[in-house]
Amino acid sequence: MADPITEGVSLSFVRDLVRGDMLDYIRNCDGAKAILWDPLLKGPFNLVIDWVMLKQHGVKKMFDLQGSIPEEIIKNKWRNVIILIRPDLSMINLVNKSIRSLPASKRDNIDFYIIFVSRKLTMCMKELEKCKILGEFKGIYELELDLIPFDHDVLSLEYPLAFRETCVEMDDSCLFQVARSIMTIQSYYGVIPNVIGFGHSALKVNQMMARMRKEISGQEKPLTPKFENLVLVDRRVDLMSPMCVQLTFEGLIDEFFGIKNNVSTFPGREFLSEEERAQAGTDIKSKQVLLTSKDSVFNVVRDYNFNAVPPFLGKRAKQINAAYDERKTAKSLDQLKTFVSKLPHMQAEKKSLEIFTAVAALVKKKVDTKGFLKNLEVEQLLREGQDVDKLNEEIEEMIYKKAPLVTILRLLCIQSISGDGIKPKLLEFYKKEICNSYGFHHLVTFHRLQKAGLLVMQDKYPKKSFSILRTTLNLCVDQVDERDPNDIAYVHSGYAPLSVRLVNWITQRSGLKYLADMEKHLHGPTFQDFQQQPAGNQLQDRLESSENHTLVYYIGGCTFAEISALRFIAQRHPNNATFTIATTKLINGTSLLETLIEPSSRDTIPDFLN
Repeated sequence: MADPITEGVSLSFVRDLVRGDMLDYIRNCDGAKAILWDPLLKGPFNLVIDWVMLKQHGVKKMFDLQGSIPEEIIKNKWRNVIILIRPDLSMINLVNKSIRSLPASKRDNIDFYIIFVSRKLTMCMKELEKCKILGEFKGIYELELDLIPFDHDVLSLEYPLAFRETCVEMDDSCLFQVARSIMTIQSYYGVIPNVIGFGHSALKVNQMMARMRKEISGQEKPLTPKFENLVLVDRRVDLMSPMCVQLTFEGLIDEFFGIKNNVSTFPGREFLSEEERAQAGTDIKSKQVLLTSKDSVFNVVRDYNFNAVPPFLGKRAKQINAAYDERKTAKSLDQLKTFVSKLPHMQAEKKSLEIFTAVAALVKKKVDTKGFLKNLEVEQLLREGQDVDKLNEEIEEMIYKKAPLVTILRLLCIQSISGDGIKPKLLEFYKKEICNSYGFHHLVTFHRLQKAGLLVMQDKYPKKSFSILRTTLNLCVDQVDERDPNDIAYVHSGYAPLSVRLVNWITQRSGLKYLADMEKHLHGPTFQDFQQQPAGNQLQDRLESSENHTLVYYIGGCTFAEISALRFIAQRHPNNATFTIATTKLINGTSLLETLIEPSSRDTIPDFLN
C-alpha cells in the first residue's frame, strides 16, 4: 500500500476560529481566572486550545463542574470564574448547586461568567431565571463549537446522539447544527457548487442550508470555492458498515480499546521492558497514546488492514537500524555531520515504532482469540446471506453463554440488514431469549432498534434491497489482498462500505445519473442540487482548476474504516480527488448501539457519554 496522501483543503481555520472566540471571552475578564468545565467538553476543547495558551491569558487552574465551587478558588481569591457547559438542563442544575454552595457574602468577591457551547437555548435561560441565579452572572455568552478538527482531513461535530435523535426520536434539532457547520465552512472556503445527498436527513440539511442562505442573501463573500462537491450521507442509508467489525489498524484499536479525542488507553505493561516490569511489579499505570497523522509511523499504518501492519513495522525497524549503523561507516566530518542532522528524526521515529509495535502486539492478542475469530466468521457469512439457519444456532449459543449483548445485537442487525429483516418467528424467539437472559428492560432496546431500521421483521415478500446493492455495487469481494489491496473491501477483509462505494461512484461519474437503477433500493431520497454562487464570484476559476476536493458529511456517525476507505480511493482516484470527511460523531458498531440500548437501573453511564 502506498503512503497516504495528505494534500487537501487545510482545516486550520476551524481551530483558529474557535480558539480566537474563546480567547476573546477570556481576555474580557480582568484578573486571575478559573475555569469550571462540563466534563464532556474537556476532550474536544483539548483538540482546539491547549493549557499553555490558557495560562498565558490568566487562567490559573481548570476544574470539572461537580456541584460546588472548589475551595482553591476561594483561598487564592481568583476573581473570575468561567463556566463552560452544554445547553443541557442537567448542567444548569450543576451550575445552580455550584453557585449556591457559596454563601452570598463570598459570591460578591467573584465574577461569574457562563459560556454555552454551541448554542444558548431559551429553555436554559429560563431555567437560570427559575433557579434565581441569572443575576449572578456578569456575562452570558455563546461559543459556536461546531466542527472540531480531529486530523488534517477529519472534522467531527461530536454529537453522539445524532443517530438516535434523527432516526428513533424523530428530533431534527441536530440537523440545524449540521447545516450551520456547513455554512461556516462555506463562509471561509466559498459556496460549494455541487451538492449530492442520500437519505431523509441529508435532504433536510440541504433545505435548511437553502433557508440560511436566503436569510443572508447579499452578505456572502464572493470566494472561489475550494470544494467542488458536498456529499451528504444519512447514516441510515448504510447501516451495514458500522455494524461490521473494522479490520484496519486504527479501526481495531477503536473496536478493542476505544479512541476518544484522538487518544487511546492501553495496559501499560506492554510498553515496558522486562527489567522495567520487574521493578514496577503490579503498580503499572495505563498508557495513553496519541493517534494522529503527525506521527510518521501511525500516519502510514493507521489505514492498513491489520494483517499488513506487522510486516511493515518489521521492515521499518530494519531500516532504522540500518540508518543507525551509518555512524560506523562515517569517516569524514561531512558524513558525521549528515548523520547527526538526521539523528533527531531517527530517534523520534524509533520511539514511535516501539510504541506502535507494542500497540500492534496488544491488538494481535485480541484478534487471535477464538471468540473474535468465530464472531468474525459468523459476521461475514451473515453479511453474504450464507448458512443462515446454522448461524442462528451460533447466535442462540452466544445468548445462552451470556456473551456481551452488544456483540449479539451487532450480529442480529447484520442479519436483519442483509435479509431485509428477520423472519417473524425467529425475531420473536431472539427477543424472548435476550429478555430472559439480559433483562426485560431490553424490550425498549428492541423498540429503538426497530425504529432505527437496524432490527426489523421481514415482510412476507422481502424486497431484497441489500442483496441487489451487494451484487450491483460489488460490496462483497472475494480474494482481497490485505497487504497490497486494490479495492476498498480490504477495510473489512471482503466487504466494501456501501457509503464509500456511493461516494466513489458519483465522484468518478459526475453525479447521480448512473445510480438511477439503484436509487429505489437505498433508504430515503437521493438528490443533486446546484448552489448559486454569490454575486461577483468567479466560478470559472474553480472549473479551470486541476484541484478536485470533495467534502463528505456523515449525518449520524462515521467509522474509522470508512475514513480509511475514502483515503484509499483518493490515492487511486482517476480525477485526482481528495476527500475531507465531516461527521456528527466518530463511531463504531458498539458505540452506535450503546446510544440505543436501554440501561438497567444498576447499569453505569454508557461509554458514549463518558
